[in-house]
Amino acid sequence: MTNPSVTSFVMRNSRSDGTAVFALTRKGTELAARVSARLPGSTCFCNIRYALPGMTPMRKIGEAIRSAWHHFDAIVCIMGCGIVVRTIAPLIKNKMVDPAVVVMDEDGKFAISLISGHLGGANELAREVAAITGGQAVITTASDLQGKLAVDLVAQKAGLHIENSRMLSRVAAAVLDGEPLWIFDPEGLFVKHLPPGHSFQVIAPPVERGDVADIKALIADTLPRLRAGLGIWVSEMIEPSRVKCLKLRPPSLVVGIGCNRGTQAEEIIGLVERVFRESGLSTLSIGKFASVDLKSNEPGLLEAAGHFNKPIEFYARQTIQGIAVPNPSSTVARHIGVKSVCEASAIWSTGTGRLLVPKRKSINCTMAIARASCS
Repeated sequence: MTNPSVTSFVMRNSRSDGTAVFALTRKGTELAARVSARLPGSTCFCNIRYALPGMTPMRKIGEAIRSAWHHFDAIVCIMGCGIVVRTIAPLIKNKMVDPAVVVMDEDGKFAISLISGHLGGANELAREVAAITGGQAVITTASDLQGKLAVDLVAQKAGLHIENSRMLSRVAAAVLDGEPLWIFDPEGLFVKHLPPGHSFQVIAPPVERGDVADIKALIADTLPRLRAGLGIWVSEMIEPSRVKCLKLRPPSLVVGIGCNRGTQAEEIIGLVERVFRESGLSTLSIGKFASVDLKSNEPGLLEAAGHFNKPIEFYARQTIQGIAVPNPSSTVARHIGVKSVCEASAIWSTGTGRLLVPKRKSINCTMAIARASCS
């Protein structure tokens, strides 16, 4: 049941239209109809000369695929690989954002996972499409072929954001080659998804959540080992200098925001970035923003949340007015009837009763950071 005391605004990624299935020939169109019928939420695009009822006719395959690239999570192309490669080559950015692409011959014999095999789900989609046609999925990712752990899939399963995707290939190569890798994962967010008998060197065993000072002390204690080799860093905290690692960020931080009427987005964004930098925290670990219901129509606040591509929740004043905070404000209480906005909304949103970073200020804005559970 929806809580009437909470209003949510979510900045959504525009690519959310499921799977697009493309075909060029009459035979390919017939196969596309079979495949699309078995893929829930899919849309079938076919040559205008052969389009069947319920399909979307197209005249130019290049234009159709380029348009679908920005709106669909996955693309299945029933045609030659050469056509697909030449069409999508200018569109490819990286595995973090590209849609899954599977190419299938019009006889349905082979389903080739072309790009975004792991994070995009092309490997699984190739298997699914091959099962529909009775064909063979063609998977070429090394971890699948060698039966080795796919770090990106473990991160995805754990709900962790990959900050430096360029390091992913280096770490993946280390896994394939059996190179020693350490893991700094003080809350066990990544480790708990590893198979028994894994070979990673767990530097920081799971510990109870602490404040910034506690985490910094743990980092200081393990620093020599962190700098001694390649590893995986799992934390909201910014890693120390001269530490070579793949950075995985849990979306565990809630940023409570209070602001004067008409506060510009630039000021809010600037305050958030400054406080995170000074606190040694990554903004990629922001899970959401929180504020009071009176601010739900503040353009600057909504724009700031959109800048970080995070949702924002607004709480009714009666919901947060009784929350104990370290920095209550009589001015705020006099104007809107609650003694705190940023600290109270952050604490309420996480349910932890504890702030990671207490109230910080700019001219027209206040913010505080609380940590939610990622378990």
